[in-house]
Amino acid sequence: MIRFYIALWASKLLYAINRLRGNARDDRPGLLAFKICPDFLARVAKPKLVITITGTNGKTTTSTLLRNQLVDAGYSVSFNDWGANLHAGYCLNLLRAVTIFNKPKMDVSLLEADENTLGHTMGMIEPNYILVTNICKDSLRRNGHPEYIFDRIQKAFEKLGGKTTAILNANDPISRQLAENTGTPRIFFGMADAHTNPFENRVNDLGVCPVCGGDVEYNYRHYRHIGDYYCPDCDFKTPESDYYATSVDLEGRSITIKERDGSEHEYPLISETIYNAFNVLTAVTVAREVGIRPEAVAAFLETQIVTKIRETCIKYNGIEYHTYGTKSQNVSAASTVFEYMAKEPSVKEVVFCLDEVQDRNHPAETLTWIYETDYEFLKSPNIKKIICAGHMYLNHKLRLLLAGIPEEKIFCVEEDERVPDFVDTEGIDKVYVLFEIDYVVKGGRWRDNIVRRAMELNGDDPSKLDSFDYFDNDSNGASNVKEALN
Repeated sequence: MIRFYIALWASKLLYAINRLRGNARDDRPGLLAFKICPDFLARVAKPKLVITITGTNGKTTTSTLLRNQLVDAGYSVSFNDWGANLHAGYCLNLLRAVTIFNKPKMDVSLLEADENTLGHTMGMIEPNYILVTNICKDSLRRNGHPEYIFDRIQKAFEKLGGKTTAILNANDPISRQLAENTGTPRIFFGMADAHTNPFENRVNDLGVCPVCGGDVEYNYRHYRHIGDYYCPDCDFKTPESDYYATSVDLEGRSITIKERDGSEHEYPLISETIYNAFNVLTAVTVAREVGIRPEAVAAFLETQIVTKIRETCIKYNGIEYHTYGTKSQNVSAASTVFEYMAKEPSVKEVVFCLDEVQDRNHPAETLTWIYETDYEFLKSPNIKKIICAGHMYLNHKLRLLLAGIPEEKIFCVEEDERVPDFVDTEGIDKVYVLFEIDYVVKGGRWRDNIVRRAMELNGDDPSKLDSFDYFDNDSNGASNVKEALN
């Protein structure tokens, strides 16, 4: 116990110092607590409500939505809004929620959790809810295979049993199997056919039926392996949903959700993409489970946008310049973004900022994800040019050529400062800078420099362009769109 209090006080002191220095988004206080007291997560007191959000894709957007919803409803919430989702981040999150005497001082701890850590952390934390967004193909370097991640998350439910409630995606045939035969209550969310007409992917995350080994078939798919599925040879199929989106209007940005008691409620969507419709569905599910009224949830969602860590836009001279989060080394996330680029109808140029920070420290890079990702989607005629930038530019060029992209549409540059020179603003509607999530600020800088060059060519003063603050907690009513020279 003495070691625990030393860890608590030392980490709180370091956190206070970081705040005074304007560096509160630093999880080293949590790392200090963990090093001094390895069982810190078990000993630190917990708020009355602890919610863990995990899964391959959608964690950050769903967590941010839910955090903002809870604050809007009057809860005090401890949340690492910059995505510190490992041991140090959990420790920091929880130490902020208690006093120096280890007494809870916040209502909620909201934990965005890396799925690889759940097996040996959640048993100590004992959250009230664990939400799993989905399980898909991810980084080979970190996660290897969906079955491996499934086993890691399943261990958490086996340890917790009835101490937690699982909130699961009925449309994901992989993660919907979690918490079976563990004594864990399960709540399912699902969605009716949104008529997205998804492309066929190179990688199928669900090769065979997990029950009998037969072929799984679909009544419809939303994207990748997410949809309404069944096995003709056994009883494996999509389970009934407690929260079911009976209709989804992506263009009109609305979703109608039927609850287990038969009541239906309409909610706004934060974007026109199917994966963000799922993020809204999951956030609504949790909000309703903790008792927030449907009218309050709907009114809140009217004020929300996609988190600026994932997407921003500057409009200048009739052209939209976007940053768009794209997880490199994550096959499912990158392919989904490429599919969106193909289907989004505007004439556009696409800039790749898809290097990973750690790659510069590893001479032997893990490149298999490039060949499993659907670069073929980028053959769309509405993509006028693809600019490959950064130290992996030649790898991306080779993969684009193998995907059948004409070489005259591919432009390559390694130096950051030269990226704007390759963007042509004639005859296009939009420019998308696709950035690896570790490069959120770098991707924004590239986009801003592209806009500044366009302003110079048009005779405007580029110094008048204000950059985004990507880490402003995405407060209610904030906009991810700026007008240059407004």
